[in-house]
Amino acid sequence: MAVFTDGFWADHWTYYLDLVESYLSLYPEGEQTLLFSSNNLRYFFSAAYVKPRCDKYVLSYTYDGQSKHVRQLNSTVHDPQKFALQMADRQKLTGWYGIDDNWQRDSQGQLFQSTPIAKLVLLATVKYATRDAYGMGIEYEAGKPGWNDAMNGVPGMIGSGMPETLELKRLISYIVSAVSKYQQSVFIPEELGELIDDIERAQQKLEESGYKDVNILELNVPKELFHYWDSVSSAREMYREKIRLNFIGATRELSPNQISVLFNCWLREINQGINRAKVIGSHYGIGFTSNVNPTYFSFEANSWKLNGKQSFDGSPLVNVTSMRVNVLPIFLEGPTRMIRTVSNNQTRLIYNDLKKSELRDDTLKMYTISGRLEGQSMDMGRLMAFSPGWLENQSVWLHMSFKYYLELLRSKLYIEFYEEMLSGGMPPFMNATIYGRSLIECSSFLASSAFQDPSVQGQGFVARLSGATAEFLNMWILIFIGPKPFVLDENTNDLSMQLIPALPLWLFEKYPGSQQVPQVRFRLFGSIHVTYHNTIREDLFDIPPRQYLITYKDGSTLSLNSSTIPGDIARKIRGQQLIDGIDAFF
Repeated sequence: MAVFTDGFWADHWTYYLDLVESYLSLYPEGEQTLLFSSNNLRYFFSAAYVKPRCDKYVLSYTYDGQSKHVRQLNSTVHDPQKFALQMADRQKLTGWYGIDDNWQRDSQGQLFQSTPIAKLVLLATVKYATRDAYGMGIEYEAGKPGWNDAMNGVPGMIGSGMPETLELKRLISYIVSAVSKYQQSVFIPEELGELIDDIERAQQKLEESGYKDVNILELNVPKELFHYWDSVSSAREMYREKIRLNFIGATRELSPNQISVLFNCWLREINQGINRAKVIGSHYGIGFTSNVNPTYFSFEANSWKLNGKQSFDGSPLVNVTSMRVNVLPIFLEGPTRMIRTVSNNQTRLIYNDLKKSELRDDTLKMYTISGRLEGQSMDMGRLMAFSPGWLENQSVWLHMSFKYYLELLRSKLYIEFYEEMLSGGMPPFMNATIYGRSLIECSSFLASSAFQDPSVQGQGFVARLSGATAEFLNMWILIFIGPKPFVLDENTNDLSMQLIPALPLWLFEKYPGSQQVPQVRFRLFGSIHVTYHNTIREDLFDIPPRQYLITYKDGSTLSLNSSTIPGDIARKIRGQQLIDGIDAFF
């Protein structure tokens, strides 16, 4: 059960694909079953909903009181009809409604369920239909921003975020890949099919208009793109109204070919939006280059019409008829998320540009969460209340820094990753006196060199064991185990296991009795002792073992003169059955 307070976070959906990828790194043979076989995933039924634009675009005075502007305010609200449906099933004894009242039903009162792939298609469609008027970011339409919650004013600025667009690109690419691989149809709610039809009609009108990205540097949203956005946004609002209380229960079949054609078209549109963001950011933004993309945009209404409605405080509500985009300052999240969608060579270009950008704190040799925010509107959010270098205002936010380091490692920029680590980017290699706390403890943030008091610069504040620790554990997996320890042979579909670490030579130690061969030891799955023997005495970057020695719990051993471990043994290792240790020789 969940209790709604206010707003919906714009980034929470972006971690579903990470969960899928984590599962498949251990159970690659389970992908088809995971996505297509279980038809029992339900849809959460919230008593709250996101208002349509006509009910949340408020005409209000600017901070100086000299003019008026349009703001997106009070975007979410409790729906009395939805709440009444839940309360109708209250238990007389306790006064609580039942657990099944948290799930969406069809018109017959039955719980509506889908396969995981169908829910991913639904998610991708709704997010695609929520792109901003310039097709760059995904709108913060529900009262909350994305990962950086201190940007809590950006939704009111009719803001949008590039990080979510980049995650949408990843999600759509994965759906296309999975559907093409297994050639299975996907059955989606009929209402979603109608939304897709509306998106396609809007796309066709855009193409018929002859619009081309001739002058991307125009900050006023071209009328063709504005009309497309207005049509798709209206279709999204209509879809939500259709399913507000229930699905009708009918489904529509999408063939693999239909999904491939549709989603590849969407990918082209998304890539166009990403390109627009880079061009506009590098021309109008501060600190951006053709490789370092913006993170946030806001949209200013150039013109509007009163629609006769009023907000909760009596302010007039409007329908916007034209818009202008504004680029907000440079943040680390945008380029960090971009790395997940580009080649390793492009990642190196991003890295080189970031190292020269204002996000780089050359004194601390770390990266700040944002660039300089002086002169920005207080509308942006609470981060504007902080002094530069403190909290989310140009400080070193370990969670986001670690996300960035993780992407360097994932992109195989091993030399750069370890240089950042050894220069003090992570607590174990920081100056403990300056950091001011245990070097095995993460902080929420470090005061950067932008902070006015030099005695505080580099000091960690607010012990934190969540975000940064989760990113570090991901790094640990890539360093010691590799991204995909279990793989399927493309030809035979046989399962095998392979340990491909990303270990520099300096992390190896010499153990007594090992004949001076450098070794590293760790535990796999918390129970299996693994020892790497670095006989070549080199950095083990993407180098597979040449031999394995498997030790069983009864003391017997098995030698494998191979770079991989075959399926029967791999399954025992994965299930932690009978296996006590693994020695890998390089």
